[in-house]
Amino acid sequence: MLLGLRRPLRLLWGYVGACVAMGFVLACVAAWTMPGTAAPELFALTIALTKLAMIVSVLPSLAVIAIFEWRGMRRWYGYAIYGALLSAVASVLISGGVERPQTLNLITIFVCFAFLGAASATVYWWIAGRFAGGALNEPG
Repeated sequence: MLLGLRRPLRLLWGYVGACVAMGFVLACVAAWTMPGTAAPELFALTIALTKLAMIVSVLPSLAVIAIFEWRGMRRWYGYAIYGALLSAVASVLISGGVERPQTLNLITIFVCFAFLGAASATVYWWIAGRFAGGALNEPG
């Protein structure tokens, strides 16, 4: 029975790991831009931004993870491209760049979040994506 839970738990931990990576990097950037921030505030900010990353990405990620599992996508670049696109689009929508576009700021936000999304997707790939589509009774 517990062996049947191995794959869903791996997918869950991969998703949580990717969101924690995203939250931690965003918290570090926020702490770096606000001088005088202490370690407890960084920890609390990491948790808050991890929750935000989870909320924003849960529905698109469920669909894409299911498709990648079904197709057996084990290549890193597929996850990185998806992470970059999701993160970049979400950053533009959340920042309000669509309503009041400022070209340089919009491009900077888009590129920075695309790289961060690709890095977070790499964390997911490292934990769960590289085993995508494996047989249910396959070890590992």
